[in-house]
Amino acid sequence: MTGSTVLKVDALSKSFGGLRAVSDLSFEVKAGTITSLIGGNGAGKTTAFNLITGNLAPDAGRIFFRDKRIDSLPPHKVARAGIARGFQELRLFNRLSARDNVEAAIPGQRGESIIRSLLGGHTLRVESKIATARSRALLRDLTIETQAETPAERLSYGQQKLLSLGRLLAGEGELLLLDEPTSGLNPSMVEDFCLRMRALTQDGKTILLIEHNVGIVMRLSDWVVVMHQGTKIAEGRPAEIRNNVTVMHTYLGITS
Repeated sequence: MTGSTVLKVDALSKSFGGLRAVSDLSFEVKAGTITSLIGGNGAGKTTAFNLITGNLAPDAGRIFFRDKRIDSLPPHKVARAGIARGFQELRLFNRLSARDNVEAAIPGQRGESIIRSLLGGHTLRVESKIATARSRALLRDLTIETQAETPAERLSYGQQKLLSLGRLLAGEGELLLLDEPTSGLNPSMVEDFCLRMRALTQDGKTILLIEHNVGIVMRLSDWVVVMHQGTKIAEGRPAEIRNNVTVMHTYLGITS
């Protein structure tokens, strides 16, 4: 796998009491690629995400984003550095419109500061118009601009998934951490999301993906990291993982 290294996880470990959730985990994510982190329930995938985004502090190990160490940073500084995370639970503002949901995720707005908003005047109005235009453009790209003023709770589940992606993209992160983005979607929406993820990498984004659908992983990924009980048991290109006997036995459940 070629390309510059965007994310480097080095010997990362995290325990909860006597449970070793992540143990000596190391892998790299290259620019412009889709790297999938796979494994059964309890493999440590979500804990790894929480460590990367600063929601948890590691017991040992280091995390580098674009050669800068980030394992001691709080979540908001990790986000500002350029890492945006999506959750399996959509976490939308259900009573706000689709447009307001996306607009609220745009960083660096003057209205985030009480003093700046009170003193903003004309500048604040201009920035508000820019943010509205940006949110509408994202909704248009996601094919849900006609629902811009619809409360999030009234959207279909597929539209809510798209809206959640729009909020993520509004953050303008270079590295996107996606947790089960296709779960609960019908086959046509799954295909749409797969096409969108590949298009995002062509537009300069890099994706680290948690995904249980092995078919999607094998078709979409440039690189696959397999975890089992907190430990990396294999990594490689999809074809290499598909032919790895340890992975077939441990994760895919194939015994012969």
